[in-house]
Amino acid sequence: MKEKELRKHTTCSLCRGKIMAGGIPLFYRVTIERFGVRLNAIERQQGLTMMLGGSAVLAAVMGPDEDMTQPLMEPLVLTVCENCSTQCVLPIAVLAERET
Repeated sequence: MKEKELRKHTTCSLCRGKIMAGGIPLFYRVTIERFGVRLNAIERQQGLTMMLGGSAVLAAVMGPDEDMTQPLMEPLVLTVCENCSTQCVLPIAVLAERET
């Protein structure tokens, strides 16, 4: 990570403190992405699998290779200091909500 990129990650997304405030020169860069399953695509693939005698491998080769999921939000990149990484327990949805 170059200096310019490191400067973007100097503040912890959870405690809002500087990443080295606890004295440990370590931090996490965490990416959160949320996806929804496209049920109609799953059903089509399952139908093709059943038509081909239950062979999922053959259906994967013969099928359209379409997306089975779709993104529901833009990826979020969080910076988490070492102290928060070991002490803070928040559900992923709460972390995502705090950043949006």
